[in-house]
Amino acid sequence: MTTHTQPKPAGTPTWVDLLTPNVDVARAFYHTVFGWEYDISGPEYGDYTNARVGGRIAAGMAGPMPGAPPAPSAWSLYFATDQIEADVARAVALGATVHVPAMAIDPFGSMALLADPTGAVFGFWQAGEHIGSQVNDEPGGAAWYELYVPNAPQARDFYGALLGASAEPMPGGPEYYVLKHGETALCGVMQTDPSWGAFPPQWITYFGVADADATVAAVIANGGTALSPIEPTPFGRMAAMADPAGAQFKIIEAPAS
Repeated sequence: MTTHTQPKPAGTPTWVDLLTPNVDVARAFYHTVFGWEYDISGPEYGDYTNARVGGRIAAGMAGPMPGAPPAPSAWSLYFATDQIEADVARAVALGATVHVPAMAIDPFGSMALLADPTGAVFGFWQAGEHIGSQVNDEPGGAAWYELYVPNAPQARDFYGALLGASAEPMPGGPEYYVLKHGETALCGVMQTDPSWGAFPPQWITYFGVADADATVAAVIANGGTALSPIEPTPFGRMAAMADPAGAQFKIIEAPAS
């Protein structure tokens, strides 16, 4: 269990938020599934929603921008930065494409959205009053982040250079790399397989849960979809889910200590 009171170091995952066509439906769904409570900003901030766990900010939600073209509902991962303009420029030099240029959201911080060379969307967040996620690695908080791409070595090299991270291959199974700062694991990069069918490059967030079976039941009962059965692993019991709008995420029940 981790509670954060200061901005996370540059190059580390710091925030996740959901783009969804119906924020009211999403709020109700995730409240039931994860127990989230909400702060809703005013119209000057697009009614952006901060979800809380035990009073601590865990994740965000937003509806589509007025006039924006339709976009798939999805969770986005943001990496911490203390020099957002420079990091966006560096990402572009490494092959990324800018979707939303660096912009200040005073007094909370600054954000940018990009697509990596494989097409997966990610963001940068430079903290102001909003430091990013205050809770991780416990029920209702983000616990891990995985990038699914058809060219894992390309993504590994891009994020390794962008984040100043080393890459450790995991033996056995599909091609998989853990990106690390020293001994601290940041996120994973996984090679997708054509046998999976249409699976666009994307970041998937794992959220911690206390009871995987109960969470899967709540997802299904509230309009979501179980995309995989619960799988026991050395890291915990995991399953892939989708919310009512189709945004994919995973859950993980930590092993009993």
